[in-house]
Amino acid sequence: MQKVLKELSFPREVNLLFLSIFLFAIANGINMVTFPALLNKNNVESSHIGFAFTFDIAGNIIMSFLLSRIVAKLTIGKGFKIASFSYASIILISYFYQNLFLWIFLVFLMGNLWFMQVITRQSWLNILVNNERRGIAIGILSTAVSIGIALGPLIVKILGSSNYFSFVTSAIFVIGSYFCLKPLFNNSEPKITSERISFLQFFRNNPRAFLARFFVDFQIYLCFSFTVIFGIGIGLKSEIAGLLISAYMTSAFFDLWVGFALKKWDPYKLINCGFLGSLICFIGIIFFKQYYIFLLISYFFFGITIAMIYVSVFKVINEDYSKEKLVAANATFQLIGSCGALSGTLLCGFLVKIFNASGFPITIILGCVCYLSFLVFYEKKISKNKQLSY
Repeated sequence: MQKVLKELSFPREVNLLFLSIFLFAIANGINMVTFPALLNKNNVESSHIGFAFTFDIAGNIIMSFLLSRIVAKLTIGKGFKIASFSYASIILISYFYQNLFLWIFLVFLMGNLWFMQVITRQSWLNILVNNERRGIAIGILSTAVSIGIALGPLIVKILGSSNYFSFVTSAIFVIGSYFCLKPLFNNSEPKITSERISFLQFFRNNPRAFLARFFVDFQIYLCFSFTVIFGIGIGLKSEIAGLLISAYMTSAFFDLWVGFALKKWDPYKLINCGFLGSLICFIGIIFFKQYYIFLLISYFFFGITIAMIYVSVFKVINEDYSKEKLVAANATFQLIGSCGALSGTLLCGFLVKIFNASGFPITIILGCVCYLSFLVFYEKKISKNKQLSY
């Protein structure tokens, strides 16, 4: 036990980053319920809601090209201040829904600001920890995110998805996440290179990690964007449907377990098992979606499978690049994920129109099948190359 506690002990700078990430995750957990519920309240169709959320991803994509230059020029501290206060302000404004086009514009801005805050935190964390403890640090980070997002829908359940105070609470958590890091600005800010890493460079360096990130974000973003819509589609109230996200996030302690497991196990095996597990969960959801308890259990196990993929692939990537390049590497890595999320959202919006609520689990199943099909092809190629080398 003492050895485990020692492994979990990190310097003050890292602990403040964990706290900041946790508070920001709570805000995002609140938004994941209040935003779809707000649009549903204003009679926006499910397919249009999915379309609106693609602009959040579009904001991620735009910022991925600019982030390393912005951070190199402004410094992390100034960039965080601008991003945090702007993000909180937009949350407060978004409650006063006027029309879908204005709301889409606000979502696009939030996508840019979200990307700026998340990637700089992740990169800063990976700069501060060494390779030996990186798996555990990423496990704690992922656990903090999971618990934070799980708390968000519970807060909304208490305050109400249509209550303005839910939006105010979200904004307060965003500002709080900024002030957690204020003591670190100037003293602990890392030096960042303004260079970008292209998609092609990234894919050539590690195609398995590239596609794992693409399809894990494909699944995660669908889970967050369409779970409430899926729940409403099968007859649940928005607050009750939001608790499915909480069930998904309550598997958070497995993120930390994966961090410890990575000290002994091959990360690629965990990634492969994760995709197979996700496939099984959503095949079950298609056939037994009328049973709420089954949905809660399935979402919980889905969270475990995502932990296996997410923590493993992050560890692999952050060990592939030098510390100065981690912001650029993580920006491209997030861009890969954003493209996966965008693809999943567009496909799911289309399939929901055809299959109604079942379009959501069908989309996730298709994502898992695509990755596992690539895996079979890749393993055959590697095996063939080994035989030729002999």
